[in-house]
Amino acid sequence: MKRKLTTVLAGAVAATMMMGMAVSADEIAVMVPSADHGWTGAVLSYAQEKVDEINDEGTYSAKLYAATDVENQIQQVDDLLANTDGLSGIVILPYDNGLQSTLEKIAAADIPFVQFDRCINSDVIDAKVVADVKGDNEGIGYETAKRFIEDGLTKDDYVYEMIGDNSSVPELRSAGFRKYLTEQGWSDEEIDAVVVKSASTGWSRDKGKELFESWFSSAQCDTSKKIWIFTHDDEIAMGVLESLNGAALDESKKAEFMDSLQALSASSGLAEIYAVLKDKHQTIARPDSFDLFSVTYDPAMIKEAIDAMEKSLSGEEIEQNYVIPVSVVDAENVEEFQPFGTYDEK
Repeated sequence: MKRKLTTVLAGAVAATMMMGMAVSADEIAVMVPSADHGWTGAVLSYAQEKVDEINDEGTYSAKLYAATDVENQIQQVDDLLANTDGLSGIVILPYDNGLQSTLEKIAAADIPFVQFDRCINSDVIDAKVVADVKGDNEGIGYETAKRFIEDGLTKDDYVYEMIGDNSSVPELRSAGFRKYLTEQGWSDEEIDAVVVKSASTGWSRDKGKELFESWFSSAQCDTSKKIWIFTHDDEIAMGVLESLNGAALDESKKAEFMDSLQALSASSGLAEIYAVLKDKHQTIARPDSFDLFSVTYDPAMIKEAIDAMEKSLSGEEIEQNYVIPVSVVDAENVEEFQPFGTYDEK
């Protein structure tokens, strides 16, 4: 008989798997929110590859399900916990922080589980979780601030931080950014005077573009200062680049803005932004008046999360705080990194 491994992720699967179906006792459930941007879509693809690999190997079995929203993911986990016969473990990418009580239910049921990416912490969760597997979200913010300082960021400048959502991911990225500035002698008051956060972009290119254009048109966008834009994702940064290369912005202010803009940062590894860095994008030229870079956050890390669950079930000891290092990708080294997704370069 196969031992059972359950993988609960966040992303999207085929429409036929997005119906909130009950999980039988002999199934491995991979439960995911919809792929609302390129990164989560890539996570799903890599997760499916790993699930197929597990099923082919035959030591465990695994199956992937999708959740359309937070409530749907909660219901799917509840369905799973209603009958845990044959269930050996869960790997979960929580939709957002609304899953805390659901994760605590998993812990209370004594089902081994691994969190991936959007890791939620509480005393109950921390006491039972096998591992929190994630990229170095704090490192993304830290490396971004370090690059900005190297490029000349001062306490007289303006940083517009475009955040992802309300999960632990943006919190850690913001914390890492502040951590580096603090190490450089900045006080909390000085950081607060320079860094202004956007509303949640939801990791959406369109929403990021909308928020950027609204901010650009407001008095907050002070072109008398040097401007630095810290986005939490490549999709958000692409929205900014599209806006800067489009016709929606006031041309006279855009000229002033481009003189003030010092850097635009991103994160993840989207093929399209790598094309910009290579100067091979179909419509957006690689900028030469400001620094553009992306900090890695590889969606293929999901495979390491599932590996951690398998190893734990096989008796190996797993480090609970399982952090995968990041790298800064720019025009100089972009050829050394493998992006996710596809983009037809010119």
